[in-house]
Amino acid sequence: MSKFGFAQAQLGSTGATAIQADSQPFATFDDNGRPGWKYVKDASSAIDDKFNYYYFSGQYEQLKCKDINTLFMVGSVDKWTGEVNQCPFHVLYTKPKYDGSDAAAWYHSRHAWVLDVSSQLVRAGERCAFYCINEPEASFEGARKVRLNTRVDTGVWDENNEVLFATLHSDSGAGEVECLVEAMGVDCHSFNRHPKSCIYLNCIA
Repeated sequence: MSKFGFAQAQLGSTGATAIQADSQPFATFDDNGRPGWKYVKDASSAIDDKFNYYYFSGQYEQLKCKDINTLFMVGSVDKWTGEVNQCPFHVLYTKPKYDGSDAAAWYHSRHAWVLDVSSQLVRAGERCAFYCINEPEASFEGARKVRLNTRVDTGVWDENNEVLFATLHSDSGAGEVECLVEAMGVDCHSFNRHPKSCIYLNCIA
């Protein structure tokens, strides 16, 4: 695998704890020996348990929505009964403007890309690259690419808004979730100050 944009976070480290933020419960190792972070929500979990993984911060950059080429997650959906809320989804949060137009106190707008079950196939346990916006250039060692092509906006979509966070989430409304995340990342177009860039966050248990 190319090391362009490579970063790594191991469970139990300060970085991994910050990435998982307010997730409940935290991820653990996979009992089948696969690389990555395994998240499980089952009948014994709290009804609103979910994970929120903050894998990119643009707080100290001027990266705009239009500069994002793709958001991706490599891994698998291990619990799948055809319910869209069992599949993780990507989110972009944009920086607040503090001018009365913000959708929430800490962000201006929120844009989520979710699975369209009528157009995409998910198989339980299959290693895939779940992506949105544009197809990633990387092959991810042959992982099948699954596009999350339905965008849900909270606030107005404006491609010139600056990115605050790129995140991966599970749905708190799902009764059961089993998901393995091997890597998460973002590919960026070149723009006025920076060349083409990538963040590939490798998740180590």
